[in-house]
Amino acid sequence: MSVLTTDLLIEGVRRDDVLAWLSEPAHHARILEGAWDGCVQTGPGAFTLTLKTGPRSREMTYRFERVDEEHGGRRVHVTLGGRRTNGKLHFSLRTMKPAANTLVTLHADLDNGGLLGMVAEWAGLRVRLDQGFRAMLENTRKALAS
Repeated sequence: MSVLTTDLLIEGVRRDDVLAWLSEPAHHARILEGAWDGCVQTGPGAFTLTLKTGPRSREMTYRFERVDEEHGGRRVHVTLGGRRTNGKLHFSLRTMKPAANTLVTLHADLDNGGLLGMVAEWAGLRVRLDQGFRAMLENTRKALAS
């Protein structure tokens, strides 16, 4: 199992406004745009992403699942699929001081497939996933700022 986590502070936007925006499956196209080497929408909140790693490309599916407000937290859950990229992703939201700022944490738990997955990560998959996830958060910040 591989775990990737990245954070981004979105200034001037309250947590509930970020949650409301992320809760719309249609907005996820804007989150993914340009973050990956290819992006094709296959349904509402569902996408096939292309990642170029090493000598060949691979595909990863991305599907908006649900919003979770249990236990006082704010999370948006997404399912990921594909060879070496099968797993779960969620956006966690926390209020930062001042209260108009929101810290968004993107957390992905991926089943890399054991030894072959470790080789794929070493060959560039982990770096490419990290770049894509950071770009997704930046796209979210830009969309909320406009």
